[in-house]
Amino acid sequence: MKETIKLGSYLFIVCAVAGIALSATNYFTSQKIERQKKDIINNALKEVLPLAEKTRQKDSFVEGFDSENNLIGYVLKTDAAGYSSQIEILVGIDNDFNITGIKILSQAETPGLGSKITENDFLSQFVGLQPDKVLLKNDGGKIDAITSATISSRAVTDAVKKRIDEFKNNPPRRK
Repeated sequence: MKETIKLGSYLFIVCAVAGIALSATNYFTSQKIERQKKDIINNALKEVLPLAEKTRQKDSFVEGFDSENNLIGYVLKTDAAGYSSQIEILVGIDNDFNITGIKILSQAETPGLGSKITENDFLSQFVGLQPDKVLLKNDGGKIDAITSATISSRAVTDAVKKRIDEFKNNPPRRK
């Protein structure tokens, strides 16, 4: 009985020390982590809407403005079920709904195959396209699928096309 209490006490002390260490680490790093997340999003916004000097967050999208405060486009967020993960995507469009850029924010697709959806060779194919052309070539569009990663490729194209179409059919009201 004494041995059980002694081992239980040691276990309690180890767990308490670990809990305090984790709490302290979280306390000192949480603000830095949040800043880094914001920096990642801001850099992604610049990538998908490169001509925007300023941005303004709205409910379900971001507006982009040039240096003279003229609206030049939007950034839309969407997601898709890929082959092995949920894929988070940012897409920039100009006022005519032409794609200005695509950025994959997160994914956990198969390394070396589906993960190639993050590479410029794949993403650059979207730039300049209207939503009706955002399909894989096999589906009548302009996008080359990634070899051996058709599910991931189709997930991205379908999500981007669907999100732009939704936005186009329900444009924001201008004040």
